[in-house]
Amino acid sequence: MGSDKKTILIIDDMATILEHAKQILKDSYRVIPCTSGQQGLEIFDKMKPDLVLVDINMPDMDGFQVLSEIRSRSEGRKVPVIMMTTGLTNEIESEGFRAGVDDFLIKPFSQPAVLKRVSMQLETRPVDDD
Repeated sequence: MGSDKKTILIIDDMATILEHAKQILKDSYRVIPCTSGQQGLEIFDKMKPDLVLVDINMPDMDGFQVLSEIRSRSEGRKVPVIMMTTGLTNEIESEGFRAGVDDFLIKPFSQPAVLKRVSMQLETRPVDDD
């Protein structure tokens, strides 16, 4: 039974990225893909994922807006968020860390990079009982 698998919410407007990430993660995690920031937030509220992968550049809400919404929720402050981007600049990295992102993934990403970054965030996340 897969109920002991951690849940990962992937938010990206590109179906190819969603499918690629899902294929990489599906054996180890329960994966919930969605194509918009608003849909991702609705799923976040219902499913309470253990980790969120979110694209920075999306048409309806960008990754920073999604991150801000997640961090504004009490349960969202404890959930690791990894932002995905095709070009990581110092400015994006600084803005992301100020906004509360936990890590970044550069697209196109490799299987080892995704699995390592996700597992590091899930394993090193402090347990908080408050």
